Amino acid sequence: MKSFIAGVLTVIGCVIVGGGALTLSGGYNVAADVPHWKVTLLFLEAVKDRSIAVHSKGITAPPLNEEGLIQEGFPHFHGTCRFCHGGPGYPREQFAEGLYPEPPSLSSPGLQRELADRELYWIVKNGLKMTGMPTFGKTHSEEQLWGIVAFLRRLPSLDPRSYEQMVETMSEGAPGAVEHPAH
Repeated sequence: MKSFIAGVLTVIGCVIVGGGALTLSGGYNVAADVPHWKVTLLFLEAVKDRSIAVHSKGITAPPLNEEGLIQEGFPHFHGTCRFCHGGPGYPREQFAEGLYPEPPSLSSPGLQRELADRELYWIVKNGLKMTGMPTFGKTHSEEQLWGIVAFLRRLPSLDPRSYEQMVETMSEGAPGAVEHPAH
């Protein structure tokens, strides 16, 4: 038993010394144009996925297919999320091309399957550290946050023309209207 404990302590000591040496050497490149090491990326993805799953437990989504809720979320998506994530007929803005990790396409079937409604809500509300994803919980009401999630669930079914019609309707003074950007 003593040799097992000594082995564990030796491994922990090596990790601490190795981590300290890496930190002090500056050997790990933190530039946004250099991807993480594969092992670092796998670790960060696992931490992110587990954190979202654990922290979103207990959140119950309202019915997200209600048109009013979707209409509540659209102006917020178009006025904020679209700049980094793009939208049908709207590519990501130039600044978002330099973000690492790259903002995901929110209409991606993989992302839509991977995340539960409560997890999307938690991400929109709380943001994600070291990704460029801000918290909207400080600036948006619960109804607006759920509206964004409802719109995200509708997003994969929208083509550029349908999306543009929503922009035009919003620009004509619908509640929550935002400026119609040139693109």
